[in-house]
Amino acid sequence: MARTKKAEVPEYDRGAWEYLTFAPGHECSACKRKVGPLEPVRRAVVDRASGAPAVSYRHNKCPSVQAVAA
Repeated sequence: MARTKKAEVPEYDRGAWEYLTFAPGHECSACKRKVGPLEPVRRAVVDRASGAPAVSYRHNKCPSVQAVAA
C-alpha cells in the first residue's frame, strides 16, 4: 500500500485575505463568534487536500486578534 502525502496546514497571513465584505451569520475563524449583519469581515479561500477549497471569514478588527497583539 502506498503512503499518502500528509496534508499541510494552511497558514493565514494578512496578504492572503482577498477582500473586505459582509457575511452575516458566518463564523469568524479567529474568535468563533457569529458575524453580525453590519460587521465587516475579510474573506479568504483555503485549498484543502481532500476536496473543494474552503471559504474562511475573519472580523476586520477581530477582538481575539487584538487582545493577542496588545
